[in-house]
Amino acid sequence: MIKNVKMATYPKISVVIPSYRSEKIIFQCLEAVLNQTIEFPYEVIVVDSSPKDIGEKIRAQFQYVKVVHLKQRTLPGKARSVGASRAKGDVIFFTDTDCIVDPDWVEKMWMRHRNGYDIVGGSVKNGTPYQIFGLAEYLLEFDIVNPWLKPGLSKLIPSCSLSVNRQVFEEVGFFPNYLKAEDTIFCERALASGKKMYFEPAARITHVNRTRFIDFVRNQIALGEGANEGRRIVKRPGQFLLRYPILIPLVPFYRFLKIGIVWLTSNGVLFFIYICLFPIIAIGLFAHLWGFIRGCRHSSFL
Repeated sequence: MIKNVKMATYPKISVVIPSYRSEKIIFQCLEAVLNQTIEFPYEVIVVDSSPKDIGEKIRAQFQYVKVVHLKQRTLPGKARSVGASRAKGDVIFFTDTDCIVDPDWVEKMWMRHRNGYDIVGGSVKNGTPYQIFGLAEYLLEFDIVNPWLKPGLSKLIPSCSLSVNRQVFEEVGFFPNYLKAEDTIFCERALASGKKMYFEPAARITHVNRTRFIDFVRNQIALGEGANEGRRIVKRPGQFLLRYPILIPLVPFYRFLKIGIVWLTSNGVLFFIYICLFPIIAIGLFAHLWGFIRGCRHSSFL
């Protein structure tokens, strides 16, 4: 299917991938992106801000991939915006370097755009099912986009598996320059402008989660800061916590129940594992709480 990329002078679809120090994982990601079942041409754009330009290595293996190298480290939200601003496609897809998309990922989401949806998101599979911390991260982070949920309208889609009609960016703007809340803020702004957002679980990606304890904790802290930042900027459930900080310590217990209900109603086996991993899940929940509290003390805007 690489010929699709070669012919993509006037593509219908663009795939944008933000990258930072990803030379060990990006090639597997690109291999999957370049082998899609879609029949018409599409382009692939990597926006990389690594200290060392990896464009030459990428082009040596995938000569038709476009690489944009940014001189300074750039957060994923801004990198996606840079890629989207340079994309030629009518619909712009986004994934990450630690994700491996299914062969029909583009096709499944493109069909939903054909049905009239402005923004479409796919489901996320666990790429580290036998790693304790990777499994815990998956259970905490991707419950609302797991493959066992039913398709339908959505209010939030992570940017690791997202596709957007170009006109949406023209009307509501690109992704904001935040570390962890850029997709939340973008989706809320799009919904507020009347855009329709659809979740298609048949469009699947596999996410390679963090498997080291320290990386797991750091990510949960960053997600907590992002949760705070998102609620500062757009209306999100739990926004009242910023006005009543005395209630913030209750957040881990609320999230444990909320996430648990999603797994209980969608996949009983993973719900059982969620309960069995409670000590690690609890560490993640309180790391997220600490990040949320840190977000109250300072802004994470860069």
